[in-house]
Amino acid sequence: MNISLCGCGFLGIYHLGVAACLRKHGQGFLKSVDKVGGASAGGLVGLVLVVGQDKIEDCVKFTYDLAEEIRSKKLGALTPGFSLLTPLKTFLETMIPEDAYKKATDKLYLSLTNVGTNKNEIVSKYSSNEELIQYLIASSFIPFYAGIRPININGQKYKDGGFTDNLLIFPEGRTVLISPFCGRQDISPNDKVGKGYYVNNNNQIFQINKKNIVRGIHAMFPPSKRVLENYYCQGYKDAERFLKTEGFYDKEEITLDFSKFDFDELELSLSDTDIQVE
Repeated sequence: MNISLCGCGFLGIYHLGVAACLRKHGQGFLKSVDKVGGASAGGLVGLVLVVGQDKIEDCVKFTYDLAEEIRSKKLGALTPGFSLLTPLKTFLETMIPEDAYKKATDKLYLSLTNVGTNKNEIVSKYSSNEELIQYLIASSFIPFYAGIRPININGQKYKDGGFTDNLLIFPEGRTVLISPFCGRQDISPNDKVGKGYYVNNNNQIFQINKKNIVRGIHAMFPPSKRVLENYYCQGYKDAERFLKTEGFYDKEEITLDFSKFDFDELELSLSDTDIQVE
């Protein structure tokens, strides 16, 4: 069993909703997952699932704050002097544990586009946290939107993996596909509109409808916090539906602890209650 999360800009908040649901109700499912693939925002959330620490709330707050900062600027992320990847890099450096690169090696597969060859490359081995962060940043680099110079790693220049493969499919086993866009993915919105016309773009299938067009705009130009919260909740609900449909849903267990309760002090006045005591 494998997981693949598509690149989707600020709609990565949808992926965080999915991750939150999998953490709460899909522990059995996550234990069966061998590989996690991702491009851009999908790779970032994939890291959260792989490192094994519950940092989802911190990631959600960071997304809200970064979106608000960009919305406050006249030209958004394109504002001269503003680098979208700088706050992301700083956050990653403070968020991931010291052994993150070890946990990510041969577990987290990142999609990148080699600028020199314009071909897709998949990376899954990391020698340090610094190198891991470099690859995460490279997988998220959109020319002119996130900066001018491509990310240079070991003499090779890279840009967003979504340009060549936005939704990895592993050759072995089943790959559970996750996307905030309505399409033919395992975990995604189900708009049920139109006649069902679809288009394949870099290995990701989209349904052609108005809602997906709006989602595409929100991916690049972050909407209000309220709208982002809706995307988060949508991801949670869609993941919950998947777990239940596939039989992976973990039910919550409620345990009542009576060890500190003194039954000898319990007094019931049958005249004041309808409780029948035997």
